[in-house]
Amino acid sequence: MHELDAMVDFLSAKYIPVKSGGDPIRHPESLSTGYNLFGFNPSRVPTKAAYEQGKELTEEMIANYYQKHQSYPDKMAFSLWSIETMRHYGVLESQVLYAMGVKPKWSKSGRVIGTEIIPYSELKRPRVDVVISATGLYRDAFPNVMQMLAKAVNQVATLKEDNNSIWKNSQKVKADLVAEGVEEKEAEYLSTIRLFSNQSGDYGTGVDDAAWASDTWETDKKISDTYLGKMGYFFGADNTRWGQKAENSQGKEVQLYAKQLSGTDIAMFARSSNLFGMLSSDDPFEYFGSLSLAVRNIDGKSPDMVVANLRDAKNSKAEDAGLFLAKELRTRMFHPRWIKELQKEGYSGAVSLASKMDNFFGWQVVDPNLIRNDQWDEYMDIYVNDTLALELDEWFKKINPAAFARMMERMLEAERKDYWQADPERLKQLVEQYIDVVNNNDLVILNDAVKSHVNELAQGFGLAPLVAKTMEAMAANAKAQTDMNNQQLAEQQSQSATPAENAEQKVEGQKLEKQTIQEMELDNAIYYSLAGILLLIICGAFWQTQGKKSKTQQIYLLELNQSKSQDLAA
Repeated sequence: MHELDAMVDFLSAKYIPVKSGGDPIRHPESLSTGYNLFGFNPSRVPTKAAYEQGKELTEEMIANYYQKHQSYPDKMAFSLWSIETMRHYGVLESQVLYAMGVKPKWSKSGRVIGTEIIPYSELKRPRVDVVISATGLYRDAFPNVMQMLAKAVNQVATLKEDNNSIWKNSQKVKADLVAEGVEEKEAEYLSTIRLFSNQSGDYGTGVDDAAWASDTWETDKKISDTYLGKMGYFFGADNTRWGQKAENSQGKEVQLYAKQLSGTDIAMFARSSNLFGMLSSDDPFEYFGSLSLAVRNIDGKSPDMVVANLRDAKNSKAEDAGLFLAKELRTRMFHPRWIKELQKEGYSGAVSLASKMDNFFGWQVVDPNLIRNDQWDEYMDIYVNDTLALELDEWFKKINPAAFARMMERMLEAERKDYWQADPERLKQLVEQYIDVVNNNDLVILNDAVKSHVNELAQGFGLAPLVAKTMEAMAANAKAQTDMNNQQLAEQQSQSATPAENAEQKVEGQKLEKQTIQEMELDNAIYYSLAGILLLIICGAFWQTQGKKSKTQQIYLLELNQSKSQDLAA
């Protein structure tokens, strides 16, 4: 009831107590709601506790990489999110620092006032180069943290010592920039930059829409170029130059972000929310996943994708992104109880399921290594063949057939682009169901490549083809309808102007006209009535005043007569 009471207090302009927010499982004190929530002071990022946690995760991640590849990672890329940082207080930022062999310096009050380099004798491992990709919201919310990270990178990039991959890679990038026409002093500065984001005031990567428009590309290089172009604005130690693109002396853009991403061995991302996962929205694949997409198009292979699983604050761990995503599928998209709860939501539940399929397809595009063939099989079995006996196919057809068709269209695109190796029986069932839903619900197919592919498959399976409308057909129908309406209107106008017998017909009845005089008379009547009422009020007030005065005079005369009588008696 506290939430309702607080709402009433809020509407009554009363004081609302404050309380810290956050994920209710990771931070139970955030419940109940109904308070003014506060986050934290950005100048304290990372906190001392967050740094220790990030340090442990980095050591675990480097150890896992060494065990798998028998070598230390040379470079790691990190995807920084504003909301995540607000939840974990800078754990991922701490991983960035500790990977380079840097630790923060705090004031007595806990504010971060700088950084210091950890000596190699204490670090006891090579320094790992880092590349940092910050979302547009992070850029806006944490400029102080970005400044701290940029200065820390600059410190280590100019530290000439053995086993310092940051300095080594900076020297290589500097040489490449000079070779492309960048002046040496400028090349030296640009070579030390590792932090990139959108242009100031811009947001998003453009990868989500590009990935979903799968009929507009045959290779993912186009999407990678979109990402590098949108996220390639640098943020170095000199904050007066933030949000610029690197250029040579002739003003031609040089691909600084791509140069710094080249050679990335590990890409890192944090998840501290128990509500949001890898498929909850398009953000994980368009930011974190695009690091893999870009590196693969630059170097020919994807980096290891790792999630800092911070959902349990007391048991954080560095987890393979493919495993993290597989667990989400098993506990949500493939779990009958979870699906039943979304079915209760009706239309919006169907939209949510289709959106998660869109995001699953997005992950397939940006990093095919994370998605398994059997996961596509299970999607098909559960949602099209109803192997969980939830009557999902009938529910979709009744509640939201367009969402059902959209999910099947993603499956068909995955098969068309060879992401999914579907067996013939599953593929036939999918095509048959898709044609049935589209044809019986008068749906529009925007993806012409899918339509052609489905009709080709249908012919091979001996099925009836699609008769779905296309945008061109809809436009033609709309034009034909407009032309017909215009023609009917012209005929009506022509008929009303020419026939003589229509002119002889008389219409009898009352004629409605604007009665301006009556309105004036009515207005005057109102004024007279008001004036009369006012006059009555004035007269009444005057009468009461005179009445009181007359009564007062009578009392005065009576008292005077009594006084005179008393005087005579004396």
